[in-house]
Amino acid sequence: MSARVRPPVLSEPLPAGTTVSPLFRGRPLRVLHGVYELAGQGMILARALRDAGCDARALSYQVAWDGRVSDIVVDLDGHTTTFGKGLAMSGAFAKWAGAFDVFHFHFGTSFLPRRLDIPLLRAMGKKIVFHFHGCEVRNRAHMLATHRLATCTECDPFCRPPHQARILADQAAHADLTFYSTLDLADSVPNAKSLPLAIDAVRWEAAAAHAPLDDAGRRDGVRGPVVIAHAPTNQLIKGTRHVVAAVERLKQDYPLVELRMIERQPWAEMPAFLSRCDILVDQLMMGWYGLLSIEGMAEGKAVVTYLRDDFLPLRPDLPVVSAEPVSVYDVLRDLVRDPARRLALGARGPGYVRRWHDTSVVGPQLLAEYQRMLGTPGAPRA
Repeated sequence: MSARVRPPVLSEPLPAGTTVSPLFRGRPLRVLHGVYELAGQGMILARALRDAGCDARALSYQVAWDGRVSDIVVDLDGHTTTFGKGLAMSGAFAKWAGAFDVFHFHFGTSFLPRRLDIPLLRAMGKKIVFHFHGCEVRNRAHMLATHRLATCTECDPFCRPPHQARILADQAAHADLTFYSTLDLADSVPNAKSLPLAIDAVRWEAAAAHAPLDDAGRRDGVRGPVVIAHAPTNQLIKGTRHVVAAVERLKQDYPLVELRMIERQPWAEMPAFLSRCDILVDQLMMGWYGLLSIEGMAEGKAVVTYLRDDFLPLRPDLPVVSAEPVSVYDVLRDLVRDPARRLALGARGPGYVRRWHDTSVVGPQLLAEYQRMLGTPGAPRA
């Protein structure tokens, strides 16, 4: 097993307000995020926790294709046999199981297949956190029966209900705390809590500052094409065919409209890529917004995504235009024709992201949840 480790910088003695490890005398709370990544959330949450006064790291079982590197990388792709992969997983468990207080597992995974290590971690006095992000637990039958639109509406099912049931059974038996990342998952994970997706807002705001728009929606005084961006991570879930059809129809009357697909864009290049777009279309089925919407709002872009009516009262300040397959053409046409409205929507985005999704907010929020779980009152370092 090969591992690349970038330990966080810790200061001694512990600063006032630091959450203290219940297992390691004189150390901050020690948290490990792993082992599979959703758009870097494990990495960014670990970094947010370090800023809030924890000794937190992210461990990944893969080298991310987009260039992001976890604090600890155990590259299973470097092993060609099942035995080799299993040995690497077992080695990771043996090396790191004793080193942390809290294990925050994403996507229903853990060190070992079928989460066989979780009872062992519990027996060692560790706290277990499950964090769900999508189809690993999304209840397709319930979503189709209950909601007019959902990620499952047009999806060719790849979810596996027996596998989902085992994940949820392990969560119910072993988790000390459970999160989901988008509000539509609340139906599928009873007794879990919402934790907003996190980004480093400064990074995205800085990219937008290098490509500013004037009051007429022009860059450098030149009116170019109206660029609509969409990320078809899963075309059936996101409603990509409806976005493509709407843009093709728009081009008949507005030939300068351009659709740019965000596909396998390196992470380092994403802020600059989004800065050159005018409108971002995220999800047309899910009923809430995802990471692309957050990044677009942080850059001051007009964002389009389908919002369920029952969610709207929860975020009255959300600067997003709701659209679904039958209305996306009309919504995009109105935004294309009205650069002032695009700019007004975009102007509200950075503040919204700072309030709800910046690491400076989500990190302390997550730490407060850990403190309640541990029964250790205290506030994260300011």
